[in-house]
Amino acid sequence: HTLTLVDIPGGTFTQGEPESEYEGRPGTWDAPEVSVTLNDFRMSETEVTNAQYVSFLNSAEADGLVEVGVETAMGPDAGFTLVYGTSAAPAEYAGIAILNLSGTRVMKDHDNGDGDDNPFTGVIEPENPLNISYVGYDEAASVGSRFYVKDPRDSSDFDWQSLTNYYNYGTTERQLDTSVQLNDYDAWAELDDYPNNLPTQADVANWPASFVRWYGAKAFALYYDEYDLPTEAEWEYAGYGGADFSYATADGMVVGDGTSAIWNWIHPSVATGHVLDAKWGSPNPYGLYNMAGNIWEWVEDWYDAAFYTDGTTDPVNTTASAKKVRRGGSWNYHQATLKTAARASDEQFKGNDHFGFRVVSRVTDLATESGDVPKETALEVYPNPSSHLATVRLPTAHGTQRLEVIDLLGRVVMTKAAHGPVTLDVSGLPAGIYGVRVAGQVRTLIIAR
Repeated sequence: HTLTLVDIPGGTFTQGEPESEYEGRPGTWDAPEVSVTLNDFRMSETEVTNAQYVSFLNSAEADGLVEVGVETAMGPDAGFTLVYGTSAAPAEYAGIAILNLSGTRVMKDHDNGDGDDNPFTGVIEPENPLNISYVGYDEAASVGSRFYVKDPRDSSDFDWQSLTNYYNYGTTERQLDTSVQLNDYDAWAELDDYPNNLPTQADVANWPASFVRWYGAKAFALYYDEYDLPTEAEWEYAGYGGADFSYATADGMVVGDGTSAIWNWIHPSVATGHVLDAKWGSPNPYGLYNMAGNIWEWVEDWYDAAFYTDGTTDPVNTTASAKKVRRGGSWNYHQATLKTAARASDEQFKGNDHFGFRVVSRVTDLATESGDVPKETALEVYPNPSSHLATVRLPTAHGTQRLEVIDLLGRVVMTKAAHGPVTLDVSGLPAGIYGVRVAGQVRTLIIAR
């Protein structure tokens, strides 16, 4: 999963904003200014990507923690292929859907109040056809490599023309209504030179993982012992970048042409964009990318409009409510949501093309020459780069451990059951950058020829 974490020095800051600066709907101000103190922590420099999430899913399935199935119960998930936590998964997501593999938001109808698929009765508002779940599942593959990043240019993964030619021009007689068709297949520039204008598999591998429910974000964090979801206070503090930036961008500003953040800068017109590379643009002063825009980020807290309390240290709202907090805005939201202090929330069982996450680490006693963990428990790979044989020194542990070599798309290309130092024959792998993963630790392995 190879995540890069950046150091966020602790300190005391003012969380929230004056009501006079609030840009949300009148009467909904929920972020009064309070003084909050945080300890040091580390945060992933980007949102978790499709490749990183695929890597997690493959490992979790190999460990019996997740499974794939089609939802048969009535409701908004009916007929969708979902990833569920198994009965062996942690209680936080056991038996719960964490990701929608069928995710798509090519079209929506705001006047269709019941949310079903009946004929449209209002304004057809198509979204960009690239707003798809890019996590695929190949049941015929071996356990540990079934999940993969879909290839937009592979028709077996996506039939774009069928997907985007959604409007029914059939001959069935219907009563005329007031529907307005705003767009259809031919209008999408990405499909104008199909498939050459589409992104590549390598491109979308680095896009933020989307259609992730809060449970799916938490599942990722729980799987790797050193990670957790940021608290709402940690997220806001990191977004300010140590400079009290109103917006969590490189310079604290948002320009109305889409160059400072990925957001719906043509608002109030319909958003026609999509997420972009998790490392798009320039980072904020702490080295964090896309804290403002690109994709909403789930955090740990339950939402409570009255939760903010003055003079607290490392606050987190653990009292269950109807919704979980999400932060940062996204590609299809307006400027007010990009404010560092802006709060938003949604039901934890929802996920769509603009819900993702990033993680933090609060382990503060592990700073050693190995970078992440004490030397005596570190995973080490040498020589590195390697052309033929690579030795892996395993973390101190009892019993046999599962070792995996993964490529940049999160696919497991080699596995071994290991106890003590192990030698890998990598001569059969193409030159490139790989990850060696054992017990939640990952080290980069460069194969050179």
